[in-house]
Amino acid sequence: MKVLTERFGAIEVKEEEVITMVEPILGFPYAKRYVLLDHKEGSPFKWLQSLDDGGLAFVVINPKLVKPDYVVPLEEEEAKKLQIENPEDAEVYVMVVIPEDPRKMTVNLRAPVIINRRKRLAKQVIIPDDSYPIKYPVFQEENAGSHP
Repeated sequence: MKVLTERFGAIEVKEEEVITMVEPILGFPYAKRYVLLDHKEGSPFKWLQSLDDGGLAFVVINPKLVKPDYVVPLEEEEAKKLQIENPEDAEVYVMVVIPEDPRKMTVNLRAPVIINRRKRLAKQVIIPDDSYPIKYPVFQEENAGSHP
């Protein structure tokens, strides 16, 4: 299928690439179908592009690249909705917020998007406790001085 997007123009999406939200992303009840697109070659960032709204696209990243010990406590009910039978079937992404100063970029560790890579089903999971912040800095200050 061909989809017109604001960011990427017209894109061709194969049916097997379509990701269907079993529950919509908070604040976007009308957007149920997405595709995951690479930002650019070699970049850890991806775009979760809506197929229902060409102007809606979220920058996402694998949270382990930002916080290596990150673990999503996936409830049995959520795993059933996503039809996840094996942990290997689940891909986890967190949304990135890029302010005017990209060095202050943050990720939302409290509301990851889980994708069943085999069934192409997805859901945003809200982690109920405050073990993970909504605004976690991508670039930690202790790492900032160690780069040449």
